[in-house]
Amino acid sequence: MSSNQLNEEQYRAVHHRGGPLLVLAGAGSGKTRVITERIATLVERDVPEDAITAVTFTNKAAKEMRERLQMRLGKKADKLRICTFHALGLAIVREHAKLLNRRANVSVFAGAEQKSALKSVLSDMKLPADADQVDRLLSRLSSLKNGLIEAHDNQLSAIRERYDQLLERMNAVDFDDLIVLPITLLGENDEVRALWRSRARHFLVDEYQDSSRVQYEWVRLLVPEKGNLTVVGDDDQSIYGWRGAEVKNLFLLDRDYPTLTVIKLEENYRSTGSILEASNSLISKNSERLGKTLRSNLGMGKPVRVWESPNPEEEAQRVASDIKGRRMAADDGKSGSNWDHFCVLYRASYQAREIELAMRREKIPYHITGGLSFFDRAEIQDLLAYLRLIANFDDDLAFMRAIARPRRGIGDVALGELGLFAMAHGISLLSACLHEELEHKRAHSLHEFGDLIVALEFQFKHGEADEAFDAALDMTHLEAAIRAEAEDEEKAEMRMGNLMELRRWWIMHAEKGGDLASFLQDIFLMADKKDDDPSGQVRLMTVHGSKGLEFDNVYVVGVEDGMFPHQSALEENRMEEERRLMYVAMTRARYFLTLSYTRVRKRFGQKEKCAPSPFLKEPDQSVMRWVDRDTDSEEAKEEAEDFMAAMRKNLERMQASR
Repeated sequence: MSSNQLNEEQYRAVHHRGGPLLVLAGAGSGKTRVITERIATLVERDVPEDAITAVTFTNKAAKEMRERLQMRLGKKADKLRICTFHALGLAIVREHAKLLNRRANVSVFAGAEQKSALKSVLSDMKLPADADQVDRLLSRLSSLKNGLIEAHDNQLSAIRERYDQLLERMNAVDFDDLIVLPITLLGENDEVRALWRSRARHFLVDEYQDSSRVQYEWVRLLVPEKGNLTVVGDDDQSIYGWRGAEVKNLFLLDRDYPTLTVIKLEENYRSTGSILEASNSLISKNSERLGKTLRSNLGMGKPVRVWESPNPEEEAQRVASDIKGRRMAADDGKSGSNWDHFCVLYRASYQAREIELAMRREKIPYHITGGLSFFDRAEIQDLLAYLRLIANFDDDLAFMRAIARPRRGIGDVALGELGLFAMAHGISLLSACLHEELEHKRAHSLHEFGDLIVALEFQFKHGEADEAFDAALDMTHLEAAIRAEAEDEEKAEMRMGNLMELRRWWIMHAEKGGDLASFLQDIFLMADKKDDDPSGQVRLMTVHGSKGLEFDNVYVVGVEDGMFPHQSALEENRMEEERRLMYVAMTRARYFLTLSYTRVRKRFGQKEKCAPSPFLKEPDQSVMRWVDRDTDSEEAKEEAEDFMAAMRKNLERMQASR
C-alpha cells in the first residue's frame, strides 16, 4: 500500500516519528490497515525486526496482521513478533522457565485441565468439589489473579496457593498465569525487563480498549514514559468489562505518558450515513468517552428500520422472510445477493432458537457462530491428552484422561494407590508406572501403559510425522474405541474425520520443522478456531461475537428494555457498556440495518409485556423509520413491494422447474 492511499489522519498515525501514540480508531475506519502499515514503515526505516513487538487479543487478528505484513514485506515479516498477549506471555514463561521453577516444555492448562487440578486441591483440603463449586472458584481465582477482587478471603488465598503449587509441580501454567507470571518477571528481574524492553523498542497494541488492568501493567513495565508505544483502540467499542477489560486504560495513557500524541480516525469506510448518524447519536449519550464523530464516504443510504412484532416467534419469521425476500429479489452480483451478506444479532445466545427454527422453515442456510469448538470435541480431547503426555511426562492431568480412554481395567482404586506411590517418591504418575518398585495387582497393566507412552515418545521424536500420529491412534486403541462406541458408521466417520483433520495440522507443523511440544502450544492458543466454514450461510451470533465483523444487511433482534440493555446491566449500573454494545451491533451494518423488538416475550416460563429499548429512542429519529407505526412510509411500502417481488420470483422458479 502506498502512502497516497491513506487519508490525512491515517498518514499521520503511520508516519508518527516516535514517542507514545494513541490512535483512536472508530468502527470501520481502517485501524488494521494503519497498524500494519505503521509496522511496515518502521521496518523500512531500518528498525530491526526483533525490536518490534505487536500484540492483539485473538489468534485470528494476529494471523490477519501477519498475513498483511507478509504481503507488504515478504520474508522480513517472518522475523516480526506478532501475537496475542497470551502467546507473548507463553514465550516469556518458556524462555525464563527456570526463574519460575519450571522447565521449558511447560504445559498450558485450560478448561477441563484447570477444573481437574482445582478439584484435586479442594479434595485434599476436604472442601466441596462439585462441578458448580469448581466453576465458581475458578472464576474467583481468575478474578483474584487479575486484580479484579482483593484477597480478603483467607480460604480463597489458601486455595490459590495450593492450586499454584500443584501447577508448579506439574510443570504447568493456566491462561491467567500467562499474563501474571510475565508481569512478576518483568517487575522483579532487571535483566529480564531489559531484555524484553530491547525486543519491544517499538511496542504496538491493537484493540487496546479490550486490555485489562494487569495487561496495562504489562505495557507500563515494557514501555518507559517516553518510549515508542503505539496503541490502537476505540473507547466506544469497549464491551468486555465482564471479563476484565477496562475502558479507563485509554484515559490513563495521558496520565502515564505525558507526551502522548492522540490521532482520531473518524472517516468510516463501512457504513452509510444514516447508519452512522444513528450510531453516533446513540453513543454520544455516554459520558465516559474521549469523543469522536464518524463520517461516511458512502452517502446517506436507507434509514434504519425499526420493527415491532407480537412475539419472538413472529419476529424470527419476519427476519427469515425478509432475508429470503431480499436474497431472491437481488440480481446476481448485487449487494445482498449472497446468504453470507446477512447477519442476525442478539444479546443472549438462547435467543438463537427461534431464529434457527425460522431459518429451517424457510430453507435458508445458516451458521451459528460460537458453537462447540473443534478442540472441545471428546475425541480431540482424548487424543490431545495422549499427545500432551507424550510431550510432557509430568502432565498428570493428561495421564488421568489418557489412561481412562479407552478403559484398560485400571480402576479408581488402582489409580488412587498409584497417586500415593507417586507422591511418596516425588514423581509424576507416568514415572510411577515405570518405577521398578511399583507393586500392585495392576502393576503389569500400569507398566504396559508407561511403556506405550515411552514408545510413542520415541516414535514422535525419531519417526516420520504421519507414522507417529497413526501409531498413536493404533497403539492407544483410540480409533477402535471410537468405532465401537459410535451409534452408527456415519457418526464414527465424522469423529474419525475430526482426528484426521488434527493429523493434517500436525503433519503440516512437522514439515515446517516443529516438534510435538510446539504443536501443542499452538493448539492450546487457538481458542477461537472453529471446525466449520460459515461462508455461503446467514450468520447468527451474539453481539459480543460480532465485534470486528461487517455485513451488508444486519438484523438486531430483541431490542427491548430488560433484554437490550440487559436487566442485569441495569441492576449493576452498566448502562454505558450496554450502550457501547448496541453501538457495536449497529456499526456492523454496511447498507441496511434493522432493529427489532417484540410486544411479548416469555421469561421464566411466563409471558411478559415488553417495552421498546431506550436504545431505539436515543438515536437521531430523522434517520430512523418505525415501519409498523407508519404503514404509509416509504420503507413500509418498499418492504411490501420487496416481499411481493420475491414471491413472484419464487413462483416463476417453481413453474420453470415443472
